[in-house]
Amino acid sequence: MLITLVALLCNGQVCLEKVVTNSDQSSITMMDCQVHAQAGIAEWLQNGPYRSWKLQSYKCVVGKYTPKSQA
Repeated sequence: MLITLVALLCNGQVCLEKVVTNSDQSSITMMDCQVHAQAGIAEWLQNGPYRSWKLQSYKCVVGKYTPKSQA
């Protein structure tokens, strides 16, 4: 079963959804996603282009997820 970790990031008035990883890329399970999502997102933010953005929320989704801003 494919699991996708999605982060909602905000920078001032601008917010966007980003797929952090999915189980095809990192072999996460739903339990891993729910338990370790915050640590994984923190590392992803620190090492990526969204360093200055703030994490508003996140979710673990079953299946492939297309961020709303890209739909």
